[in-house]
Amino acid sequence: MTHEELKYKEQRLRECFKKKLEHLDVDGDNDYMTVKCIKTYGVLWHLAHQLLMAEEGEQQKRGYTTTADTMNVQATGLKMGGTK
Repeated sequence: MTHEELKYKEQRLRECFKKKLEHLDVDGDNDYMTVKCIKTYGVLWHLAHQLLMAEEGEQQKRGYTTTADTMNVQATGLKMGGTK
């Protein structure tokens, strides 16, 4: 994938994430599939953004270096509140 392709995908995922985030009821009245969809777009955008930043950092030959042997994205004890 070229740098321009990655940049395009990151921008599109950011826009998609923002649109999906509009469906989130911050008062807690969300069904499981809505939350799952929003989380999926958020994670995909975040990963594309991190990859883009890393590639741009390599091109500039400066910046921060982030390394990890493993990466675990999870939520524990997540509880949705609201009226029933």
